Amino acid sequence: MSLLINDQRCNGCRTCELACSFHHGGSFSPERSSIKVTSDSREGKVQLKVDATCDLCAAEPEPLCILHCFTGALEKGR
Repeated sequence: MSLLINDQRCNGCRTCELACSFHHGGSFSPERSSIKVTSDSREGKVQLKVDATCDLCAAEPEPLCILHCFTGALEKGR
């Protein structure tokens, strides 16, 4: 299974980073997140990248980043 990202739906709120960091470290610290959100305000583009530390929240029924993404930019892949 993988994480599918739709950069065009992302508004750059970074809630996914916070949810991911909570999963990994029990605190809201984006430095611990497997997801990194970057934005280019001049171009108006947002980009999400997932690194190798992503375990799709193995102990959770659903990855927390997907659960808390209100724009639908993240979803489970096969």
